[in-house]
Amino acid sequence: MTKQTLNVADLFYQQEIIDSKEWHEDWECCPTQRDHEERAKKPKHQKKFRKLQSSHLEVNGVILDKDCVCTETGKEYKAGTKFKTNGHTRDEYWWADYSGDLVPEKVRVSYRHVNSIEEVIREYKMFDSPDDVEQASDRLDGAYRDIFRHRGIQITDGKLRKVEPIQYAAQQCFPVKYGDMTKTDVINLRLWVADLEDSILWLKAIFDNKDFGKKKHSFSGHINPFTLTYLVSYMRYKDEPRKLELLEKFIFRVSNGKLSGIQDDEGDWVPDDSCPCNRFIKDWSMLKTNTLPTVFAAINGSDQSNNMRSFCLLMVDMFVNERELTILPNNWRKTLSKWYDDWQIEVKRRNLIATKQQSEVLESAFNITSTV
Repeated sequence: MTKQTLNVADLFYQQEIIDSKEWHEDWECCPTQRDHEERAKKPKHQKKFRKLQSSHLEVNGVILDKDCVCTETGKEYKAGTKFKTNGHTRDEYWWADYSGDLVPEKVRVSYRHVNSIEEVIREYKMFDSPDDVEQASDRLDGAYRDIFRHRGIQITDGKLRKVEPIQYAAQQCFPVKYGDMTKTDVINLRLWVADLEDSILWLKAIFDNKDFGKKKHSFSGHINPFTLTYLVSYMRYKDEPRKLELLEKFIFRVSNGKLSGIQDDEGDWVPDDSCPCNRFIKDWSMLKTNTLPTVFAAINGSDQSNNMRSFCLLMVDMFVNERELTILPNNWRKTLSKWYDDWQIEVKRRNLIATKQQSEVLESAFNITSTV
């Protein structure tokens, strides 16, 4: 068998020794870079970079050969833009106030030219494997940075910095697109965040509200299943103002452990057992006893987890539809499956409305052109 050679001239990295100040100021962070400012402050990274080593001076980057637009964020990057793909954290550490007065004079950057933001991210991934020590939340920070920071939006709330609610919300709302996409690398995370953008920003505003969690109570604090439930519920009800209003009310009540009450026959105040929000709060207060099939802390696709998701979705759905709860229906465990079916119907309805509106716009534009 005769082997043929492949021309790889354009795959080699070029190398250049540049001033460290140029590396700091002229080479941008990769769009999906995690929070390197916080990483640089961690003791293990300060210890690593405190004593300068030859390897610390080897960094990597890419240069755009043409104007590019990020498909997820719409952000434009000009030809000639330089991106760091390896060496963000050490650069942050060298120039931080807490690292002393000395900065290395030079670094050697290995770089190649690319033609798309996708290539930029692929190069970054080569040096930023999800199998590294890096936390999944750090990768999610990178996705948030890419999608939101150029608009002046920062997401720092820990409740939104957990990967599982984002991952499972994306898979629940876009099952065809993401059903088999389980790897939590930077590419998948930025896709999930981009598609859940409206839901994430809506929930961020609620978490930032002074009334969220303002009262101390003895019920469950906020945990990941709540975030997942709220994200997908917003997606489901966002076009129905009354239901969205009630969803907000549900979230605030849960955050404050606020049970709605009624007067009993003797005129005393007692919790209203027919209120789905009350049932949600009370069942989750029993989580640590491990005695209820309706509550489970992990989001992992197991039967226990899916039963928990069914319960949460059912309680929210009953509350926003202003229905009273007597006892859990026998088929409550099937709520998640029914949610999928109802959601597909809703997606088709929205697509039909969007198509009709687009047709009306085109028809109107055609009529205007015809009369000119």
